[in-house]
Amino acid sequence: MNASSAEGLEELESLCHRICHILERENAILRRKNGLIGDGIEELEAIQSEKDAKIALLERVSRDESCVNETRSCPDKAERVRASINRCRDLQSRNHQVFSRIVSAQRKIMSILRQPDDDLQLYDRGGRGRDFGLTRRAELA
Repeated sequence: MNASSAEGLEELESLCHRICHILERENAILRRKNGLIGDGIEELEAIQSEKDAKIALLERVSRDESCVNETRSCPDKAERVRASINRCRDLQSRNHQVFSRIVSAQRKIMSILRQPDDDLQLYDRGGRGRDFGLTRRAELA
């Protein structure tokens, strides 16, 4: 096994650990107390860029011929890397679920805020509609 192939799986494992760390930071931001009102959006955008770059690098390294050869020659090491990649996937899935819940809650809030106000109807004891002077107050305003 040459030196460059020995670095392939180690680099993949190192990248997985960095991606997991990024995903943990992302999760912490998503779970903050004020997550529904957009706190941390700049951090999330920066993390997304960082995460995308690391994942693209992970994909590139994993397709490298030396890495593929090392996977065949070192199955134990390759299995450890697969476990790291699966951990990244699990963390990404978890973050996606949290993010989806936040988006869903924000959509519900926006839906409620966009609903037209119901007309206020007041009735007297006889069941007749009355405005209790609201029209008069509106004229004075």
